[in-house]
Amino acid sequence: MDKSRSCDRLLKTAREIFERHRACCRIPAAPGRSADDAATRLRLLQVARGVFAEKGAEATVRDICRAAGANVSAVNYHFGSKDGLLAAVMCSVLEDSLALYPMDGGVPEDAPAEDRLFGFVFAFLCRILLVSGRGEEKRLGEMLSDAFMRPMAPFEPHAQAHRDAVVAYLSPLLRELVGASAPGVPQPGEDFIILLARSVVAQVLMYNTNRYRILAERGGHPFSAEELAVVAQHITLFSLGGVNNVSEYLICG
Repeated sequence: MDKSRSCDRLLKTAREIFERHRACCRIPAAPGRSADDAATRLRLLQVARGVFAEKGAEATVRDICRAAGANVSAVNYHFGSKDGLLAAVMCSVLEDSLALYPMDGGVPEDAPAEDRLFGFVFAFLCRILLVSGRGEEKRLGEMLSDAFMRPMAPFEPHAQAHRDAVVAYLSPLLRELVGASAPGVPQPGEDFIILLARSVVAQVLMYNTNRYRILAERGGHPFSAEELAVVAQHITLFSLGGVNNVSEYLICG
């Protein structure tokens, strides 16, 4: 697989999109609410990104409303609670991250399955570890990663929807790889494919779970895109080896 071309294509797209995504994604007004309401909601969401980035989850409703020039009751009105506002911020950060580094990693859908697996793994690693833009984006990205590891009730439905989307993307790709490794053998059941998907994802998430320790071992130096491409290729090759091995089990089995 041509990892350098995949890496360059993804990063070129990411840089272009990043310039259009510095501000928070615009959220349409809820039915029955006025344009002023929508503007207040958007302002709260945009300001909250900066306040949460600066103070973390310890930021108060008063901090956010003071910075937004809004009444303290506005957070409850628009988001239900501070946690609801934090969940909305995390959703917008996730949307930005997927726009920068889409699930397919910028690899064409008609590319070989091995290349598509590399694109998925590389983009996933980029969403976790590749520092882009200002310090605000870095801090919010870390908070998003933490939100996936430590469930937060208002955000959890969105986190689960993303997990489901990951499995939905990986499952047919892995079926294709198993089919190529074990031609003529009946296709395995969904539970078998999900186990494969979890194995791939777990290798990536190790870098999220141990992010701070790994960075500390590097003297605090962030990963470059080229370094992440090397990690992505290792995970891809290791996963392909696993697919080939379990495919032999199916054949013998």
